[in-house]
Amino acid sequence: MVKYTNEQCLQILKIYYRNSKSVAATLRALTPIFGRNSRPSRQAVTSLVKKFESTYSLCDVAVPVRLWVGRSVENIAAVETSVANDPNQSIPRRSQELGIAKTTLWQILRRILLYTHTRSGSLKN
Repeated sequence: MVKYTNEQCLQILKIYYRNSKSVAATLRALTPIFGRNSRPSRQAVTSLVKKFESTYSLCDVAVPVRLWVGRSVENIAAVETSVANDPNQSIPRRSQELGIAKTTLWQILRRILLYTHTRSGSLKN
């Protein structure tokens, strides 16, 4: 579907409601404005009307940004104290003990706390 500006959306909605909520009449009225090949499709008009009637707005709904809950300040502090207490503990055991996923624990250790895992099993700075 083509992205229309707010002005174009408003124009489409005005024509839709002026034509007694008829999609076919709306498309006929939009042809001189947009041209025959670049006018909105039937599906575009109906979805625009449906979105407008449910949100009462022409603006797009904001998509929530994914939060990194695993790498919170509390988890980082817990991992840091756990490493200070026992640097030789394995990542699976530490993950079980702290209740953090293994991959999250690994990311905290490698990317945030800058620890590397050596062959002997202990963590080095």
